[in-house]
Amino acid sequence: MECVLFEKYAGLKNNIAWKSLGNFPTPVRRLEKLGREIGYENIWIKEDNKSSEYYGGNKVRKLEFTLPDALRKKKKTIMTYGGIGTNHGLATVIHGSRLGLNTLLLLVEQPVTAHIQENLLLDRHFGAELCYAQNTTRAALRTIWYFLSKMGNVYYLPPGGSSVLGSLGFVAAAFELKRQIDAGEIPEPKYIFVALGSKGTMAGLLVGTRLAGLSSKVIGVRVAYLWLANEKATAKLANNVIHLMGRYDKSVPAIKFSEEDVQVLHDCCGGGYGVPTAEGREAIEILERAENMELDLTYTGKTFAALLNFVKTNKELNNAPILYWHTYNSVDLTTIIKQDHDYRKLPKAFHQFFKTNFIPSIE
Repeated sequence: MECVLFEKYAGLKNNIAWKSLGNFPTPVRRLEKLGREIGYENIWIKEDNKSSEYYGGNKVRKLEFTLPDALRKKKKTIMTYGGIGTNHGLATVIHGSRLGLNTLLLLVEQPVTAHIQENLLLDRHFGAELCYAQNTTRAALRTIWYFLSKMGNVYYLPPGGSSVLGSLGFVAAAFELKRQIDAGEIPEPKYIFVALGSKGTMAGLLVGTRLAGLSSKVIGVRVAYLWLANEKATAKLANNVIHLMGRYDKSVPAIKFSEEDVQVLHDCCGGGYGVPTAEGREAIEILERAENMELDLTYTGKTFAALLNFVKTNKELNNAPILYWHTYNSVDLTTIIKQDHDYRKLPKAFHQFFKTNFIPSIE
């Protein structure tokens, strides 16, 4: 199996490391039952939740580029950070171990939910080295210390896996979508809704849709801090992706993105990263009832809530096709949690997050 991006731009193949970790293409389908319920019958889904039988979601596409780059550079440990319940961190632990890589997670505080407790237990189960950094400043200091102490054997991966290389995964994803459109599996979307956190998914889709010749408008729903997730920073990352591609393949057009090219919805984040919103909870209930699909409170619930509000408040859409890019893992790891849920095996700094058990399966 070859990366779809290399088929289009052969110059990338010999210069950029890549390894297949997921099951692509991921399916597309119309949300028929939801459409009947809300009266808008042209909402589609790109099911990246099914991207891997080990651990799915949007991180797999990014890790197909970043983890092989670490191997090429002969690194032994991936170091990354995020909230204590980071999906990116867990995905890195699981897929990194498949390639013989260790993972060090520097974790900062976020509101505690069942999902956060589950991810911490799974991080330890799959072999992560865990460090509680409290906040982003301490995480930065810890990063420097670990780089010095590990004697150059550490590969730093930004939060969300959203490096320039990681973003290439979603450039490729846009070409994958283009093939599905050409095959008649889905109409070309007028809008593509995606969560905007660490920016890599949206930046890659911005570049990919432009290069693939799609007219679809990518809409990012901000779910993280404004200083991290914004129009300027997303455009900068997209431009860095184009620059990297152009360095290795001269057929890549020298396009440039400005802040005006990046559409972000900022009013869905609520109280902050990881803080649930009433609209997000409602969206979760609606999609579970209509389609038997699971969303999460941090990313996808807020994103789908934004899509529902967009449809409700923009009557001029006239049933135009809208694509929701589902970035949440759907692999059920409940059995592991039931069998290995002693939080006291975690470093002591994390015990505070288990004062109250929120996980239904281990009550």
